[in-house]
Amino acid sequence: MNTQLPRISVITPSYNQADFLERTIKSVLDQNYPNLQYGIVDGGSTDGSAAIIHKYQDKLDFSIIESDRGQVDAINKGLRIANGDILCYLNSDDTLLPGTLFAVANYFIENSDCEWLIGNCVEIDAEDKPLRRLKSTPVNSLSHAIIREHRLEVPQPAIFWRKELTDKYGLFNESYNFAFDYDLWCRFLSYGHKLQKIDVDLATYRLHNQSKTCSLQLGFLENHQRIEASHAKHLKFADRLKFARFYGYRRRQYELLQVNGRPWRQVLKHPWWIASKQVRSRLLSSTAKAA
Repeated sequence: MNTQLPRISVITPSYNQADFLERTIKSVLDQNYPNLQYGIVDGGSTDGSAAIIHKYQDKLDFSIIESDRGQVDAINKGLRIANGDILCYLNSDDTLLPGTLFAVANYFIENSDCEWLIGNCVEIDAEDKPLRRLKSTPVNSLSHAIIREHRLEVPQPAIFWRKELTDKYGLFNESYNFAFDYDLWCRFLSYGHKLQKIDVDLATYRLHNQSKTCSLQLGFLENHQRIEASHAKHLKFADRLKFARFYGYRRRQYELLQVNGRPWRQVLKHPWWIASKQVRSRLLSSTAKAA
C-alpha cells in the first residue's frame, strides 16, 4: 500500500440493479488504487445482485446485504464504516472513469485547502452509450446553490469530500428521499466550504427508465423546496429577498406539474399567478397541445 496516497472510501448502495451492478463494481476495482476502501450496501435485492456481490467478495472491504429503509439509509450505513480520508458514494448504475481515484487523490494532495471536490461527468444510457457531457459548476456560496441565478450543474457521481466534513456536519438526512445529497451540499456551503472543481471527466451518470431522475420529478421538486427553505435562513438579507422570488417560481413549478396537464386549475386557486410569465407560458403551451 502506498501510504503517501490518501485513503479513499467508495460506498455503493444497491437494490435490484443486477443489470448494472457488475459494471459499477469493476469500474471501482479496475482503478487499481492502492489505498482504497470499497464497500457495498444492498437492501436485500431479489434480482441476482447478491450473487454478483459474492462474486467480488474477496476484493471488497465490506458488504452488507439486509433490508433497509431505502437508499439514504444504505449510504449512511456505509459511511459509518468508512475510514477513508476522502469519501464518495457511487450508485449501482453509475461508474467511475479510468484514473479517477488517482486524479482525485493528487488534487487533494496538491491543494491542501480543498475540502470538497467535483469533476465533470458523462451521461450514458442503459447500454453505456454516451448521451452528453456534464461540465460541472464550481459552487462558491449557498446563494449560488439555492437561488440559481446562474446554471448549476453538480452531478453527484463526480463529487468527493473529506471525511472531516461529515464527521462535523452529519450524514445524509433520511427525510429527503430524492435530493438528500443536495441538502448535504447546502449544509457544507452554509458553513463556508466552497466546492472546488477539477476539469476532468471523473464518472458516468446513467439514465434509464428505472432511474430516479427519469421517473420521479415531482419528488425531487418537493425535496428541493423543503431543502431550499430550510437553508435560506443562512443567506444575507439581500439574498433572502432574491430567494423569495426564486422560491415562488419553484412552488408554482411544483403545483403546475401536479395538475396533469390542466394548469388552469391552479390558476383559478391562485389568480394572481397570471402575472407570472412562467404561468402564462404554461397556459399557452397547454392550450396549444389541446388544439
